[in-house]
Amino acid sequence: MMQPTERLAADIRGEQRRAMWGARRRRRVLRAVALVLVLLVVLPAGALAVLLENPEALQAVSALVVPPQPGAQPWDGRSRVVVALFGLTQRTTEPARTDTILILTLDPQQRRASLLSVPRDLWVSIPGYGAGKLAIAYEVGGPRLAVYTLQRDLGIPVQYYVALTFHSFTHLVDALGGVTIDVPQELKDPLYPCLTTTAYCPLDLKAGVQHLDGATALEFVRERHAFAAQDLARVQDQQAFLTALRQQVLTPATVLRVPRLLTVLRQEVSTDLPYNAVPSLGLAYARVLPARMTPAYIDLASGLVQNGWSADGQAILTPTSADGIPALVRRLTHDPALTGAGATVTVWDGSGSPGLAADVGGALHRDGVTVAAVGATPHSGRTRTVVVRNTLVAGANDGALQVLVRMLEAPILTRPEHGAHTPIVILLGSDRPTAP
Repeated sequence: MMQPTERLAADIRGEQRRAMWGARRRRRVLRAVALVLVLLVVLPAGALAVLLENPEALQAVSALVVPPQPGAQPWDGRSRVVVALFGLTQRTTEPARTDTILILTLDPQQRRASLLSVPRDLWVSIPGYGAGKLAIAYEVGGPRLAVYTLQRDLGIPVQYYVALTFHSFTHLVDALGGVTIDVPQELKDPLYPCLTTTAYCPLDLKAGVQHLDGATALEFVRERHAFAAQDLARVQDQQAFLTALRQQVLTPATVLRVPRLLTVLRQEVSTDLPYNAVPSLGLAYARVLPARMTPAYIDLASGLVQNGWSADGQAILTPTSADGIPALVRRLTHDPALTGAGATVTVWDGSGSPGLAADVGGALHRDGVTVAAVGATPHSGRTRTVVVRNTLVAGANDGALQVLVRMLEAPILTRPEHGAHTPIVILLGSDRPTAP
């Protein structure tokens, strides 16, 4: 048995080793930051090349301008990630709700991505609210409820969200220097809605290759009345805009615009992705190989949804089959780490909310997670959800742990979890999103 003096000496040596490795890591980051700062000043194209290959350096530089939000779950810029992109209608005469929903699945290592357009009128079950259009989830419960609805009802393993209002979209595009788009047809709409009132602001955007500023780019992605197939054409234009945005991000001048972009981001964009990781996300998306970019749509043309009516007379979209949308979602978004060895979880409710563990367990199952058990935990009265690496069961999948941490916006603990027989345990707190 180790004597107290030996234990103390071992602890001191351990602290010294950790301090040494921490100092080495800080020196590496500082050297990378110094190199990038020099390149930013003297060689924008060279700086871009360095940042493309070194997301840690990019995040370190970005943090000098905009530090990450307190409590934000980090992203290393290299791991596979699923991000919900919400375009909000938030004129002065209406509450914020999602006008556009895009799901970006990005694999930086494989330089592969998909963009899934999800219709705002899809009829879903919103936790704490009931049945309603998907667009309503943001209005009644904010981004966390909107994300949880996507996870729970559609099985989309969202890890982060980015929400843009009309004005924040406009300002971000302007900060980027605009974007060049080949407008497929003239967009002429005398009934185009103004941004801040219920009045009309007639639109006439000519066809052809154009460099659009923020206001005109917003008109391009919002317009639908000029098309025979209104919503289908609009979501295609939205995906075309994101494709054009990739090309703009890769121009050398983008490096010099990063400080302005980060300032707009901090002041005007709602996101739980760490602020300093947003440039890493943008550059990783811009580097996706064209042949590995997959656009996908949940719409009438794809046959995945059909027109319908709600009991209270709303025009809605409903799935045409039970397995059509889930099959597409699994193909595009599910992370292999969630189904790999050591990814089995137990879900325990510590909040005292009836049915919460079953609800979250069901959502995780649709995300591809193997849920071995659900129930209540003796750790009652929890206010914060945590993801536990259960030391009583060996072989926890590190990749799955990190995905779950980002999906649940929860810290990770390493400790024995008695009574659980899985390597990963999720303890639910009262912070789980519900509608008011």
